[in-house]
Amino acid sequence: MVFWLLAGVLCLQVPPQEFWPAGFVAFSLPGALVLNFFFLLYWVLSRSWLFVLPLTVLLLGWNYYARLLAINFEQEPPKGAKALQVLSFNTHMFNAYLGQTPKEAEAAKEMIEWIAEHPADVYCLQEFYSKRHSNLYNTISKIGVRYNKHRFFSVANVDREKGDIGVAIFSIYPIIEKGVINFNKSSANRVIWTDLDVKGDTVRIYAAHLQSMSIKSEDIENTYSAIGNEESFKKEGRNLARRLRNGFVARGEQVNMLLEHVRESPYRAIVCGDFNDIPFSYTYNELAEVMENAFVKAGTGIGATYNGPLPFLRIDNQFYTSGLRAVGFETHHEMGLSDHYPISATYVVEPRTEEAR
Repeated sequence: MVFWLLAGVLCLQVPPQEFWPAGFVAFSLPGALVLNFFFLLYWVLSRSWLFVLPLTVLLLGWNYYARLLAINFEQEPPKGAKALQVLSFNTHMFNAYLGQTPKEAEAAKEMIEWIAEHPADVYCLQEFYSKRHSNLYNTISKIGVRYNKHRFFSVANVDREKGDIGVAIFSIYPIIEKGVINFNKSSANRVIWTDLDVKGDTVRIYAAHLQSMSIKSEDIENTYSAIGNEESFKKEGRNLARRLRNGFVARGEQVNMLLEHVRESPYRAIVCGDFNDIPFSYTYNELAEVMENAFVKAGTGIGATYNGPLPFLRIDNQFYTSGLRAVGFETHHEMGLSDHYPISATYVVEPRTEEAR
């Protein structure tokens, strides 16, 4: 178990595009962490000195346990502090492709209204969908224009109904500058960024949508149903493994491009979105090495954000650089109409020192 843990931690440092099997070893790390905890309980209850080994592993690897489970007390921004609340949400195109039944239309309307009326200062929306001449899906108008929000929408695709699909940022604060990080011509995934004037301080906001895992619920169901049929199970297992491998490799390249841009930013930054990778991945690890994670610093519990057949997955995150401090984090499980749950975080914009000015 200890060797498994060590291998998993080492594989977090390995770019999957250079050695893709490392992605699978890192992906299994939560199993080793949970097993170590049960070993600790077992040896303590057995009154054996061997409890020292799993206890030592737990203490040395506490930062990795914190990625699994956050324990923080509720905080409030200090009186007079400059606070900024950011909402991130993969809207799943407001379920526009699930059918135009009255039930689906009502769900889309509810989702759009929930976002439009959320008290966050900034919205970062992935798989955003807007159709100008639609009473239901004219989301730019319903979320941005109606509430006088500044906005930036980068369109990745246009569907047959002339609806736009992409990544969007809405803000109550003025947008000074904006841009797009395109990964490659064939990919709809991208990162957009805006520099916001937050009461005299410039804060750069990134809204990221990295390569999908491309695993549908039927893929998982097919794999489970194939258990007992060796040939069918191998076929479905290889299919899942191939999709995971392709995702590991693509996201490894994409996060490097994103971090290169973040490092060159002259402003403090918040990087949020759908990263399509768990906290035990090269993608997450690279981001966590240069930034703090808002859930780890201010959240509570497991914080699962994927609303699908695989439970306990946290694949949506908010990271931030120095000069900011997370004082609140929430996973909005009450909004379960997308295949992702929204997340919001409240930040204190720390006063700049004279040297920084």
